[in-house]
Amino acid sequence: MKTVSYKIELDNPNHIFVIAEAGSNWKIGSFNKNLRQAKKLIDIAKECGVDAVKFQTFRTGSVYVPHAGNSNYLTSYGIRKSINKIFENAEMPYDMLEELAEYCKKKNIEFMSTAFSVADAREVNKYVKIHKVASYEINHIRLLEYLAKTKKPVILSTGASNYEEIDFAVNFLKRHGVKEYALLQCTAKYPTPLESLNLLAIPEMKKRYNIPVGLSDHSLDPIIGPLTAIGLGARIIEKHFTLNRNLSGPDHKFALIPIELKKMVQSIRMAEKTLGDGKKRVLSVEKNLRNFAMRRIQTTSDIKRGERFVEGKNIAILRPGKRKKGADARFLSIINGKKSKKSIKIGDGVRLQDSI
Repeated sequence: MKTVSYKIELDNPNHIFVIAEAGSNWKIGSFNKNLRQAKKLIDIAKECGVDAVKFQTFRTGSVYVPHAGNSNYLTSYGIRKSINKIFENAEMPYDMLEELAEYCKKKNIEFMSTAFSVADAREVNKYVKIHKVASYEINHIRLLEYLAKTKKPVILSTGASNYEEIDFAVNFLKRHGVKEYALLQCTAKYPTPLESLNLLAIPEMKKRYNIPVGLSDHSLDPIIGPLTAIGLGARIIEKHFTLNRNLSGPDHKFALIPIELKKMVQSIRMAEKTLGDGKKRVLSVEKNLRNFAMRRIQTTSDIKRGERFVEGKNIAILRPGKRKKGADARFLSIINGKKSKKSIKIGDGVRLQDSI
């Protein structure tokens, strides 16, 4: 397999990598209808300002065992088909991948698709620069093995996983030569209650693995999860979206509608501007007011040459405004009790070199 280096910024505090997850929400009928729906989703994702739009590529027979039964959470939505039937209905034809990838290229948005087997990954790999691993595939060693061989960045969701399982996946990728990879905090509940997002896992995972960490958010709120996650160090945000939550299918009910997706992205783009570079210093926007209001040693009466500086009598710790600025208030003990080398007007500052 030819090795190619791909550069996708997954740890840029100045630009959060936002993935709009289309999931199976493109499936509405015939091949042509599905293709049009998928392109509509791409158009919406682009309009909303995300970095990538992601689909899913699988074949039912390589995901679930035969007669796997019904999923309880889907039954609660009124979807009573077996999980095998649901997956079978949501299978994306391999020959749709190229057209969607080309359409994304035309729209200048990153095309992604989560693969669920090695065969799926082979097809997907032709068209993506970055691979995404679903939560329940984190231990799929054959899939991870293949993805490692592509030498492309890998993002792993960690829903319903513990550190032992995440350690295994991360170490597996490292041993197989993957250079760029990231983790997504994820709660595998659809939709996820806000109190179950467990976002403090984000800084913990960043510290434990020293790699980019983000959030795959299945909550219904477009703002709280993503912005809190960014504040905790997330550099990737993934969120399901749909054209209409009332459409038939397993992924619509917990997905954002377009106006919500746009609001989320706008909020993320504003939030990333607040992060800065993490270096504490006096910022240029602070300098003017700092000079005006930072406490200094200022005179409270006219000072004559040779007069002794005495706190509470002729000097005090005050804000100088536009008057001549004295020494920083930290140096009061150095000046207090010393004599003045010169005459100083009331209100002006006392510098260190003004005392003897």
